Amino acid sequence: MSQFRNIVKKAVVIGLCICTFSVQVSGATPWSSANGIFYDGNGNEIKGAIAKGIDVSYHNGDIDWAKVKAAGISFALLRCGYGNDERNQDDIKFVQNVKGCEDNGIQYGVYLYSYAVDNDKEKTLEDMARSEAEHVLRMIEEAGAKPTMPVYYDIEDKSQVGMTTKQYGDMAEIFCNIVKNAGYKVGVYSNYYWWTNRLTDSRFDNWGKWVARYNNTSEYNKEYDIWQYTESGMVDGVGSGMDVNILLSRPCSITGHQYEFYQLVSKSTTTINGKATYKCKTCGHIKTIDIAKISQITISKTKYEYTGKAFKPTVTVKDSNGHVISTQNYNIIYSSNKKVGNGTVKIVFKGNYSGTITKIFKIVPKKVSLTKATNIKGKKVKLGWKKVSGISGYEIQYGINKSFKKAKTTTAKSSLKTKTITKLKNKKKYYFRMRAYKKVSGTKVYGVYSSKKTVKITKWLLKPVQKHV
Repeated sequence: MSQFRNIVKKAVVIGLCICTFSVQVSGATPWSSANGIFYDGNGNEIKGAIAKGIDVSYHNGDIDWAKVKAAGISFALLRCGYGNDERNQDDIKFVQNVKGCEDNGIQYGVYLYSYAVDNDKEKTLEDMARSEAEHVLRMIEEAGAKPTMPVYYDIEDKSQVGMTTKQYGDMAEIFCNIVKNAGYKVGVYSNYYWWTNRLTDSRFDNWGKWVARYNNTSEYNKEYDIWQYTESGMVDGVGSGMDVNILLSRPCSITGHQYEFYQLVSKSTTTINGKATYKCKTCGHIKTIDIAKISQITISKTKYEYTGKAFKPTVTVKDSNGHVISTQNYNIIYSSNKKVGNGTVKIVFKGNYSGTITKIFKIVPKKVSLTKATNIKGKKVKLGWKKVSGISGYEIQYGINKSFKKAKTTTAKSSLKTKTITKLKNKKKYYFRMRAYKKVSGTKVYGVYSSKKTVKITKWLLKPVQKHV
């Protein structure tokens, strides 16, 4: 950012070094967070704080965005360039940073550093503000970016010192109107001194405010959206010397106001609640609402009999409050859902949710129809059944207990339709049932058992010879 801002920053830091020796920390670690609560440099809760983020440009080099997310960073503000719509003023890392955020599910906004002035010999202040707005829109379009946070106009350059309050408001209005009309949320960035001494036109209250104040507390007494509290933070994946920010919600006490979705702060997973912000249409207050974590995933059926057709059990997802999560928030991918074995249902979350869950269901061979069980000579029983196609074989179970306790088991080839069971005990009642199986990756997958047949073993007698009269 500008040399002027760096000068202001250094002055603020020096002032802090002088005064912080007398500060009493409340107990929490300064600049820490726990259970959704964020603490300032004095260890006190930052009222309305809902997320921590960073802002970056090409000065930060190549960023490991996966590490950034793992470090607890929920959002990022990406510089797209500076000044007029000229390609040599594009930020060379913008496209890369957009991709990094989108690939890792990090919410992001965009900012452009302004050089618009009222004393240029070739262009008016209005022309320059318009060109800067066009610069942002071109960069967003070329990057294929879809920012969910505002586009910020960074006004703080030393070349802009000396302009009137109205001129600051005029240039901001031109920029913000063009960007807003293109469908983006808009805001203005500057440091604490500029906000309190230069950017005081009432029109600035119409847009989001991003305030740089390097202090243990913000001290800015107007409503604002983001507090940039340091330029020397440390974030894994980026390194040291980082601009670190806190996202805030605004208070609203007016009844009857209507809220609409503003931005997704963090996505819900199976382990943690997500967060979304909603903005009041009347006063601009932003409130935070929890997105309950994913709690229960069920499929309509976990076992099917093979038919040769693909099975697609329906999926129901509920959150921790017991509410059904809309199908708009996940995609369903079926695989291995036609042949005997394990079918899979992969639920890939999107929208307000993140993560992938896989559910398993079984496809088993068709049920065998056991058609006959006949006692034959020699204490034997002959079984007959309807042949089942596409299997590896049959398992036959038999015993004298109708619950098949301590039952014996034998097998039959898939090509057979009959089998004779031998060595049965005379005068005993036997129960028979069978099922088909198929070997899948060396493991037998069994179908359900057939209905049972009952046979009593009797002493086999030859039929008497009929005498002729």
